[in-house]
Amino acid sequence: MKLDALLICFLSFCGLIGLILWYDNAQGITGNGVFKALQLKPWVQAPATASLDPSNYLYFPILGRLCALLDFIGVYPGDPRRQMTVIHAASAAACLSMVYLFVRHLTRDRTIAWLAALFHLAGGFFLNLAISNEDIMPSYTLMFVAMALAGMWFVRPTVQRVAIVSAVFTLAWLSEWRLMFPALPGLVLALAIAPGSPRLRLGWIATFLLTSVAVSAVLQLLWGSQPGNPYRLVDLVWTAKGVESGWAGFAAAKWWFLWAGISETLLGGRNLGDLASLPLYWREMGAATVIILGLAIAALLLFWRNRFAPQTRIIVAVFGGTFAAGEVMNIYSQPQDPQMQINVMPWLTIAAALIVAHASRWHRRAALAAFGCVSVGILAYNVQALAATRGEDTRWRNTLQRIEEHVPPAKSFLLVHGFESLVSQTYYHWNGDWKFFDALGPAPTPATKFKVLALVSGAVNRPRLTGPELAAELEQQILQAMALGYDVVAADVWNWERAKMESALSTVADRSKSDALYDMLHTRFTGTPVYVDPVAGPFVRLTPMAPRR
Repeated sequence: MKLDALLICFLSFCGLIGLILWYDNAQGITGNGVFKALQLKPWVQAPATASLDPSNYLYFPILGRLCALLDFIGVYPGDPRRQMTVIHAASAAACLSMVYLFVRHLTRDRTIAWLAALFHLAGGFFLNLAISNEDIMPSYTLMFVAMALAGMWFVRPTVQRVAIVSAVFTLAWLSEWRLMFPALPGLVLALAIAPGSPRLRLGWIATFLLTSVAVSAVLQLLWGSQPGNPYRLVDLVWTAKGVESGWAGFAAAKWWFLWAGISETLLGGRNLGDLASLPLYWREMGAATVIILGLAIAALLLFWRNRFAPQTRIIVAVFGGTFAAGEVMNIYSQPQDPQMQINVMPWLTIAAALIVAHASRWHRRAALAAFGCVSVGILAYNVQALAATRGEDTRWRNTLQRIEEHVPPAKSFLLVHGFESLVSQTYYHWNGDWKFFDALGPAPTPATKFKVLALVSGAVNRPRLTGPELAAELEQQILQAMALGYDVVAADVWNWERAKMESALSTVADRSKSDALYDMLHTRFTGTPVYVDPVAGPFVRLTPMAPRR
């Protein structure tokens, strides 16, 4: 069993590295990892003075040391943006080994366990995040290990087993704080229904919670006076990441994004954050929905049939509880985001493996063949979907050279949407800093190349502002940049229709806000074409519109 797990780890890591080289797109389907790469650089170059981030408390220190190791052996030296993909591939390979071990424990079937690892690898979001620099994979792997150990051990809990699961769970959320909330209810629920007296169950729950707090406290003490280390333990346990932002809150559109996030977890693996884009993928989302619903219904029937078995109840509590709690959290935040869905959807693999194990009692060859064919088919489809964004690294290096020739960054601001590749690529390659405006002097500023004004910025960071207030704030920033002698050059957002702007901002702003921004831009400014790039699209220089008499 252990040799199989090691072989899966080795083979999957080699395969993922091959995909990384073929894909040539380190940021993958999101730009988050690009921003994290710059935040990671101090941990590679000067870890003693680097600042801790409470929401990624362990992620940057650990990745920083691993990137330094890759520097030493000559793997993408000096480029953490791409080094992160190698580390994430290793994390994904370790996760697949744990998938194998857990399914082998549940089914006692080597072949099904191998196919379960293949099925897990094939999933759209898992595959994408395993070869990109989005920061979730190491944390997800740790959380999956905690959930799998709980699924195996909470059938017969002991203080030691509960403490180990809690420690691994804590290391996971200390690497990515938001992972705490989907998994915590499921793990606690599993202990609450575990075999044993009420007194024992309460003791196990107390052990779990106290161990988590203790591990956090010890690590906080060990960091000592490291910059950014929270003064209070409560500030580490509750960082409130994203709570006071435009991502937070319930909206009708998020139900559509929830459907997109759940279905793309299996097929496509796309980050569909624009309502107008959803109809383009309805066949893909529909096919994924049929498969997911089929697995869910079959698994529920199977679990109901075995509802009195302790193992069944524990699995449902851990994986079903994480799914339920996670989707409630996701509908409040970013339901379409890959890193928000991957950690609540591992039940798909467990359900599929158990269904196949049950079916194989009667038609083993047919069941295994079907599982293998479906897994290979999903993998092939998702690799094919990756091809649409293949080569972005090389393409954008050339694109930025062209942009600098036509829109000199030393004397220009870029007006952008905020989530597009143009922002993440310029941020990394131009050594971006979001606080550039605070100390910005008159044009030109060769040392400060990254200067952007994003439509989403106010909506995300100041969600309580009304539409007119957001529009007035952005207008003032544009005029301030112009007063300092900079050209304000709008990217493709200038050519958007009103409906397109509403759709593109729908994850963080309602229609009143998008309309206010649209009206401000087109009633206060005029646009003069500057340059049309084959990759980045058109660029338009803004000038204030003459006041009406």
